[in-house]
Amino acid sequence: MTLVASTDVLAHRTEDYLQAARIGLEPDTVLVILHLTPGVAVAEEFTAALDRDRDGSLSTDEQREYARQVVSALKVEMDGRALRPRVVSSGFPGLSAFGRGEGTIRMTIQATLPRVAPGSHQLFFRNQHLSAHSAYLANALVPESAGLAVTGQRRTSDQSELTIEFTVHADSPGRANDRRRPPRLPRAGPR
Repeated sequence: MTLVASTDVLAHRTEDYLQAARIGLEPDTVLVILHLTPGVAVAEEFTAALDRDRDGSLSTDEQREYARQVVSALKVEMDGRALRPRVVSSGFPGLSAFGRGEGTIRMTIQATLPRVAPGSHQLFFRNQHLSAHSAYLANALVPESAGLAVTGQRRTSDQSELTIEFTVHADSPGRANDRRRPPRLPRAGPR
């Protein structure tokens, strides 16, 4: 997938929790690649909330619970119809990385699209996770399928909401007949 628009996600204010979302559309899937990076000024408070048992590391249960909290704060709709996002993969750095400003949680979230008729459509994405302390970025990715085309993007001023306007071409093979390989999911994990 290729970015339709790009934004420098490395430069952010130290007191913010940067939440950068890249959203891809395919004939039967919405893919949200979410990178979550707390600034150094909020890192200590952030790690205390993540490490609930205060043992200095993140257990699988702590990671799973945090991923659940993130997904529960997302809203994804296609033409006004609610979709059900779920975490496909996630990667958490060691807790000390957050204190150095190098800690980014990477999540790949997926939602199944209903069968989409040819014509114009809208995908709505809203991220309300920790909204009081966050800075958001949101961009659409260019679809890998030739049967779809992103025609526009509209964001709120804080980028916590993104509406992606897209077209499904009449000659698109559609969900049931699309014989392409399934989309490759990006590798999530510490880099």
